[in-house]
Amino acid sequence: MENQSMLMRFTARQTSCRVALLVAACLPMAVRADEPAGKSVPRAQVLILGDSISIGYTPLVRKNLADVADVERPGGNCQHTGFGLANIKNWLGTKKWDVIHFNWGIWDTHYLDANGGLVRDEANAKGELHVRHTPDQYRDNLTKLVMILEGTGAKLIWASTTPIMSRTGKRFDDIKTLNGVAAEIMQPRKIAIDDLYEFVLPHAKEWQIGDQVHFNAKGNEQLGKQVSESIRQLLPARAAAAANDRRKSAAAN
Repeated sequence: MENQSMLMRFTARQTSCRVALLVAACLPMAVRADEPAGKSVPRAQVLILGDSISIGYTPLVRKNLADVADVERPGGNCQHTGFGLANIKNWLGTKKWDVIHFNWGIWDTHYLDANGGLVRDEANAKGELHVRHTPDQYRDNLTKLVMILEGTGAKLIWASTTPIMSRTGKRFDDIKTLNGVAAEIMQPRKIAIDDLYEFVLPHAKEWQIGDQVHFNAKGNEQLGKQVSESIRQLLPARAAAAANDRRKSAAAN
């Protein structure tokens, strides 16, 4: 009898364990201890590279994309393509970027004096002047930068350089020339182009400040909207879907 009683208790424990295992196996994944409910979809990681023009619009882009992406840029001015080549690996770091929106151009068209110093008053400058980077030098530098950026696996957006309205004649066309060089680099690689030059040109008088290079609050706001939209179009589907779900949830509440 004692052996029979022990067998019955053992069989009952076996049955209990089988039931417990069956229930655990049928529970939804969301309630498993190693995968808690409410796990969020990773936000898109966006990097903006550029000069002081991008410094002006980046805060607006960050605000516009707050629902879907973390937007970063280097702490300082990315200056010209030569400076970019010297610093690009530090700017990229080790983060996995989803989208990189980038520009170099204005600084490449600067005039320098014989000692390599920046000439701010070109009209009254004395001595021999030279452009920082010729179109051929710019092409070589920018091509190398693009190859490095392509190596990140991120989706790339080239921003054309905005116009400098204080320049006239051939000097005014220097920006257009470099934008043309850049387009020749981007198009065969099927890199998206955010044409900020053409976007700004009809509104430059209204959007730029007195130096006719940088932008006032309205100009930065408009650039921020344009850049944000160009980035949003290339965001990963997972991040865009998660942002849409958050908007629906907020509207419902």
